[in-house]
Formats: sequence, C-alpha cells, structure tokens
Amino acid sequence: MVMKNGYPVETHTVTTEDGYVLSIHRIPFSPKNDNKEEFRPAVFLQHGFLCSSFDWVVLGPGRALAYLLADKGYDVWIGNSRGNVYSSKHQTLTSKQKLFWNFSWHEMGVYDLPAVIDYVLASTSQKDLYYIGHSMGNTMFFVLTSLKPEYNKKIHLMVALAPVVFMSYVKSELTKLAVYSRTGEEADRIYNSPYFTPTKTWTEGVQLACRKGSVIQGLCSSLIFMIGGFNPQQLDPELLVLILSHYPAGSSTKAWVHYGQLMRTGKFQQYDHGETLNLKYYETPTPPQYNLSAVVAPVRLYNGKNDWLSSIEDTKELYSKLPNTAGMYQVKLEAFNHVDFQWAKDANTLVYNEVIGFIKNF
Repeated sequence: MVMKNGYPVETHTVTTEDGYVLSIHRIPFSPKNDNKEEFRPAVFLQHGFLCSSFDWVVLGPGRALAYLLADKGYDVWIGNSRGNVYSSKHQTLTSKQKLFWNFSWHEMGVYDLPAVIDYVLASTSQKDLYYIGHSMGNTMFFVLTSLKPEYNKKIHLMVALAPVVFMSYVKSELTKLAVYSRTGEEADRIYNSPYFTPTKTWTEGVQLACRKGSVIQGLCSSLIFMIGGFNPQQLDPELLVLILSHYPAGSSTKAWVHYGQLMRTGKFQQYDHGETLNLKYYETPTPPQYNLSAVVAPVRLYNGKNDWLSSIEDTKELYSKLPNTAGMYQVKLEAFNHVDFQWAKDANTLVYNEVIGFIKNF
C-alpha cells in the first residue's frame, strides 16, 4: 500500500533477546523530499493492542501520520509487537505452540522495544529518537523506561496518544469483561493462547458484511465504537472494509488479561499470576508496581474527550506521576475517541499537525 502511494518502504527483521522475530517497516523519505544526503531525525511509531504498522498508513498520504512525518523530513520507522500478523515467528517456537503465546505487553516492553530501538539507532547512526505510541504502544514504553531506565536517554521526546496505563475509569463495557479473568497456574496455561489472530474467513466475512451499501455496515462500525467510544462522523465508511480487513491483527490473550488486572486493581503493575506463582516469580504475594518516577524521558500526553479506554481522569493520574512531562493536550473535538487517534478522517487537522509542530520545536 505504501509503495502504491509512491513512497519508498523497507521491511526490517529484528530478533528479540527471548527469540521473537519482529518485522518493522520503514519509510526512509518522502517523494516530496527525497534528498538522500539530508539528515532525517528518526521517529518510531508503535501501535496499540490488536493493531499493526498498517494503522499508521491506512488514512493515506496527506492524512496518515507516517506519511505526514515523512513529508516533513523524518525517517519513519513503524513497529509490530510480538504476536501480530507481521511478527508471528520465533527462533525455536511456532505460533501453534502455547509457549509462544506466554507473554503480555510486559514482555513487549522488556524485550521488543529495546531490540527495535537499538536497531533503529544503529541503522541511522543517531543517539536518540522520537517515540510516538498509541494505546498499548504507550503501555509498552512505560514498562521499558521504568524497568530499563537506561533507555530514557535514547528518547528525545515521547508522544503518548491515548495512553493506557491507569484504567480505573474505563467506560467500554466490552473491554471491562477482562476484569473477570482469573489467576493461578491453570489460568496461566489457559491464557497462553492467541487473541483475535486474523484468518481468511474473517477477512472475507468483513469484506462482505462491511462493504458500502451492506445493510449491516452500521453493525461493523458499532463494534469499533463499543470499544473506543462513539464518533461516527470521523469514521470514513469508504475505509471501513480496509480497516477491518487488517484489524484485529492479533495479539496474546495474556495481554488482554493483564489490562483486566489493571482495571481491577487501579494500579499499573506487573502481571498477576496468583499469590502462589507471584511468590515464585516476584518473591512477593502481589505483583510489583512499575516505577514511573524512573521515566525521566520527556513525555507529552494526548487525550480525547470521548475516549472510553484512556479517560481524562486516568491520563491526569499518569501525568501526575511522571517526573519530566512536556505538557498534556486534549483534542478539541468533543466526540474524539480512542481509535480516532489512528482512524479519524480528520486526525491530521485535529491531532497530527499539533504533534508534528510540537516535535519540530522540541
């Protein structure tokens, strides 16, 4: 799709310390700005839960953040977390094995992000980069920089779009089902499984049910709104089939369950295996909390007023616990929701222009 739009694109493979093989995509420059000798600051984009690198380009040139950044002279790198459709390989395991799925976003932060950040910096010969995350892409970042604080110095600025960290005020009833997940050795084994891995049947069904003119097209968009908040004016019906042909892109059940634990406790903490296993893994009956005071990289937070997953109350709590904030911006549109940060047809004028203007002057 990127090539069809006239932009150069590269696929790079990065292997994590624990053996997962990740595919990351790169738009090294824009056809509007193709002076290869010009210095281009590196920007890394990390998607949210069940998403992929696709979601940063789906809106197309002039609207999608990846293209806009390339047009402004940035070297754009786009991540894919373990378990999604682009990162479903391992050095010794296959995705058919339960052990492959024994991870949550904790492992994505501890293993995936260090591997790709180091790879990008080595490839570009730069000492730091701009990090832009959406939803889980922010959860991963705060795991990394709290547990491996040496990575703070590799971040010039972190832009958190709809950060999911504290989850006491989640409004999505569909998402809150994760609160009822269990803990314990048996539950751990059950949750070693894929979560919404894409299939040919799903893609073909979406293309039939959600196409323009379908009598149930409204149901397709309603499912999205039930997760992130209702805002039909910003979801382009022309793009709905394309979006849902790539979403969900797959992840692990444990990542979903881990979010349920945050909702249940109101804390930003490591995975709860149950008291017996917690004593084995952590030497404490309850999981340790992530130390956000260790996150000294500059962070700018972005929030939507109608975001059912990343509420303003939870975002403010995160803001209050970060030692080096670069401000908090709330999108002006009252109906702006969680998925609008990547899929809203006016995301460029509502959010992206502000983001690009801020990082340019930071």
